[in-house]
Amino acid sequence: MNRRAFLAGVGAAAATATGYGAVRVADVRPYDPGVPADDLGTDPTPRERVLAAVEHRFAADHRAVTRVRVLDDWTGDAPYRLTRHRELHEHSRRRHTHALTTFGNGLVLADRERDGIDPRTLSPYATLNAYVHFVDATLADPETLPERFVFHVSDGSLAYDRDAPEQAVGDPVTVDGGDAGTFPVDDFERPMFGESIRPHRGSWTEHDRDDATVTYRLSGPDAYARAVPLPFVSVEAIHDDAAVRATLDRDTGRLLRVVDDRHLNADVGVDRREVRTVRMRLVTELDRYGDAAAPRPDGEYGGSPQGSFLGGPALRDRLAALAHDLSTY
Repeated sequence: MNRRAFLAGVGAAAATATGYGAVRVADVRPYDPGVPADDLGTDPTPRERVLAAVEHRFAADHRAVTRVRVLDDWTGDAPYRLTRHRELHEHSRRRHTHALTTFGNGLVLADRERDGIDPRTLSPYATLNAYVHFVDATLADPETLPERFVFHVSDGSLAYDRDAPEQAVGDPVTVDGGDAGTFPVDDFERPMFGESIRPHRGSWTEHDRDDATVTYRLSGPDAYARAVPLPFVSVEAIHDDAAVRATLDRDTGRLLRVVDDRHLNADVGVDRREVRTVRMRLVTELDRYGDAAAPRPDGEYGGSPQGSFLGGPALRDRLAALAHDLSTY
């Protein structure tokens, strides 16, 4: 039911303000994003299938967990785990939660060895707030690593914890108030929820197929650079064997898994004249389509219990969220 029909059914303006307004402020609405297969023609290309599956991520509630391992580098630590990024996207209520962990080894500590490289240019994160988190980890006291960052966004406010407690993938996301707080949405730019595969004209080919899934593959420096968000990497730094595999559900067309085999050059040395290579594998698993929830993380924000009226987001933040919801609809 669209807004015009709903308003007509409610009738009086006063009833609309109290009834419809309350429903919309609570973000309760009919919601059915369908599945990618519904929007494709009779004989879509592999590229069309992959891009439809990626676009669906920006409409359907889901969970995504990305684990990054460095398979080879010059630090002597490889192989090792570099980062983990858990995303909970509840588009049906416009709520999103990110829980990031950056571990303390290899590239994170490389600059402290004064080898002349800035490891931040090799961040596996493509989104703005996640990249800032990685920068913080490379500058942090090694004794404080791993570095954990929780970020939650809703219509009217942003909640965060830059020094969050340990986060297990299967558990609720939490904060502990040590470096946690909130912003009204007007005071902070909305986060860029970057895609793992962005729109492009690269060529995908079928790599594997079984009864339930189909996997497509894209490879080569030019195609890889077009498809994968790498804000600080030039195409000249990408090796020929860099590749991405996307696994889709054959019936629905939903994205289930992305494997990014990243092979890049890095300039090392005081004068940045010695080239070293880095191999990473980024594996993203996607699930809980249609039922993932992203409530405000449990815990304390700035020393106040999240559940109290003045705790969590301040009263000013709550009023900003209310005004944003009412003006949006």
